[in-house]
Amino acid sequence: MKLLTGGKDISQLIEKITWSGDTSQVSRKINFTIAQNKKDTLFPDVSIDIGDEIIMQDDAENNVFGGIIFDADKKGSSKTVSYLAYDLLFYVNQSDVNMVFSGTPESIVTQICQKLDIPCGELAPTNGVVVKSPCFGKKAYKAIMMAYTVAARKNGTKYIPLIKNINQLCVIEKGTLCGAVMTGDYNLIDTEYKSTLQNLVNRVIITNSKGNQIKVIEDAESIQKYGLVQKVMKQSDKEDISAEAQKALVSVENSGSVSGVPNDFRAVSGYSIIVQDEVSGLYGQFYIESDTHTFTNGKAQMDLTLAFENLMDEEEIEKDTNNKKSK
Repeated sequence: MKLLTGGKDISQLIEKITWSGDTSQVSRKINFTIAQNKKDTLFPDVSIDIGDEIIMQDDAENNVFGGIIFDADKKGSSKTVSYLAYDLLFYVNQSDVNMVFSGTPESIVTQICQKLDIPCGELAPTNGVVVKSPCFGKKAYKAIMMAYTVAARKNGTKYIPLIKNINQLCVIEKGTLCGAVMTGDYNLIDTEYKSTLQNLVNRVIITNSKGNQIKVIEDAESIQKYGLVQKVMKQSDKEDISAEAQKALVSVENSGSVSGVPNDFRAVSGYSIIVQDEVSGLYGQFYIESDTHTFTNGKAQMDLTLAFENLMDEEEIEKDTNNKKSK
């Protein structure tokens, strides 16, 4: 593994690197700490400033992360400096767009990349889905997810944006196998498999704007097995929230986590992984919701949070109220 900045390899000065991602946090980040000694003239002096680019490579010198330094924390007592860098999805998540997008999700992402001056990489095909999406003062990330949410509901595929090749904005099919396999007799050092009923909801009562019941959606099998927990949802006279109510039903929730050595750069959030551990019961394909890869003292470890269901960050397209007012 190498860490580069300004074309220089600073790996020998690194005390610790934490490279991580989470499907709920959009951009990937890297935290690293380097040693410094201003009093020792023989000690390598590296200048890293806010706004500088940082690149991480694997042992084969493939670029696995590219980002911009956002935070620097210098501690004189410990003679170290800690840095935090985010990849370019940080900019996508922070930047607003202001226009009506019309076309396929792929073309919409291409337009957004052009406006934000970010290179566009591979985009998962949506098979001709066409979207009209008014985005006035909306975050660019939200605009992307609005378009791909329409596609997901039509073709059943889940999507997630990622940065690849240092600076290319890509969209992949969420849950694609990353290629890594974790087994109890090879690279697993710890596993956890958890089941909970704490968020149980097995009946949803839909009422109209006056509070009168108009529909009930329930999971009869869950009610019989676990008892009744119900939720009331109100809908306006011109809408049907049956689909939303169906999504509100929650039964047993399963989750898992694994830790393994050696590290595998392919195992990142948004992809899925094969786990084979008969002791904990984690056996099969699981979706990586968050990942943390730690490098310290020549050792590398990855810690993954796993989901049993492939969920997408869905964003609803809002009605173009500006057009209505102008008519």
